[in-house]
Amino acid sequence: MDKFNKFISEARTVVLASHLNPDGDNLGSLLGMYSFFKDKKEVYAIEDDILPENLKFLPNIKFLKKSDEIKIKPDLFITLDCGDEDRIGESAKKIFKSAKKTVNIDHHRTNTNFADLNIVDPKAPATGEILYELLSQMGSLDIDTATCLFTAISSDTGSFKYDSVRERTFEVAGKLLSLGIDLNQITINLFQSRSVEKTSLLVLSVKNILYLQNGKAAIVKVTDEDMLNTGAKKSDADGIVEFVRDIEGVELAVLLKEKGKDTRISTRSKKYIDCTKIVGHFEGGGHIRAAGGTIRFPIIEAEKEVIKVIDEEFKCLEF
Repeated sequence: MDKFNKFISEARTVVLASHLNPDGDNLGSLLGMYSFFKDKKEVYAIEDDILPENLKFLPNIKFLKKSDEIKIKPDLFITLDCGDEDRIGESAKKIFKSAKKTVNIDHHRTNTNFADLNIVDPKAPATGEILYELLSQMGSLDIDTATCLFTAISSDTGSFKYDSVRERTFEVAGKLLSLGIDLNQITINLFQSRSVEKTSLLVLSVKNILYLQNGKAAIVKVTDEDMLNTGAKKSDADGIVEFVRDIEGVELAVLLKEKGKDTRISTRSKKYIDCTKIVGHFEGGGHIRAAGGTIRFPIIEAEKEVIKVIDEEFKCLEF
């Protein structure tokens, strides 16, 4: 904390960035830190990817900038919710490399500790919870910062359902609630605002679930054609893998999403499977119950490789 305070106090210009393919913890953390520092520093928040519709309610989202809009070499560059520096994208990475000091704040256990100062707590269920601990020691949180941090925590815990949630998580959530945030607004946007296009994509994809291991594992695919036919956006595939995981009897759910000649893999498990071991075969990372990465094969070949990995992982388990 002392070193973080020193970095902050010595910096006049600060650039913030999070990973591509933005999600609730990503944007909540990014905008939470921006909201906290916007009246204290010359601060810029980078977002080079498409914003999910259900997160556009977040305070100060209109102030997000593209990397190419930032023409300075910052005193301090802070990455949020990024397991490695490549996840912020090439353009943002150039600014990161030019910064006088760098800080990496994250909760992924596969984090590579790539910055000058690495504040990484793999036991934290969300980067938003780590930020609360840091920012609340530096001053009072306003309602915008609190809204963003609560969104980050609620999003990455599945509304406090995952086993990564700890006693402190509820304490932090309570403190954020006490600041007067609109819980109903956050809940509706995060969990009750699925678009027609996203619903159509979900229905289309789950029609062809492939069950493995006597129904204990399930693979669902989303192709570029599926996206085109439903009119879905990039972020509309979010939530499909959780839907499949929630099927009774399924321990491991895998979503394969076509991305040109490559395939994005997202995994979720309930109790026994370590998802990082699944995606680790493809240089991915994340958490025990939720992990992802990119497979450098077209989706059909990727599915075959994933099936091999699933078979191997399930051999070691008895449940």
